[in-house]
Amino acid sequence: MKSRLTILALGVAALGLASCNKQPAAEAPQQLTLHEIMKDQIDANADKLWEVTNPAIGDAAGLDPAKMDDARWAKTIELATKVQDAAKQIAALDPIVAVKPGVKIADEDVPFGDSAESVQANIDKDPEGLRNFATTLANHMGDLIAAAKVKDVAKAGPLIDQLDGVCESCHLEFWYPSQKALVEKIRAEGGDPELDPAKQKKN
Repeated sequence: MKSRLTILALGVAALGLASCNKQPAAEAPQQLTLHEIMKDQIDANADKLWEVTNPAIGDAAGLDPAKMDDARWAKTIELATKVQDAAKQIAALDPIVAVKPGVKIADEDVPFGDSAESVQANIDKDPEGLRNFATTLANHMGDLIAAAKVKDVAKAGPLIDQLDGVCESCHLEFWYPSQKALVEKIRAEGGDPELDPAKQKKN
């Protein structure tokens, strides 16, 4: 017959094993904000995409097939895929949080700048509208990826050229609508809003 001390020791050991087996649950990864995805994934990779393709622009303002070698096509596919994946992330955000608490967005304290709070309010009014814009961007990049895979400069060139406009359509509705009237006025006058100092990317 086992002694009471032996039984007690076995019981303590069993409790110790049980406690070891109960590891704390891993915390779920924190959802990224819209600002983080836009700044670190979409904007960063779109800029790199233009850096890859701009040197291949020919005299007719389109992509020159002679300048788009295999390495440029491969990089175009890689970067377009990253932008597409980021756009899909935005489309899947629920809820959509503009920025982390205390984070400021670029130029929010200058004329025609919008604050992080106003951006969040714009999103809260129409979250599905923003998701639809993100889906449009993802589809646009899908078309570019398909064209790049077959090295179709006739299709890839315009898609790359139109990328800024696709992004801008969303920005003017949600990110800096205070500039919408100004940008539309410049466009109506035949100017390029990208050249206007009052119009900057708000990432």
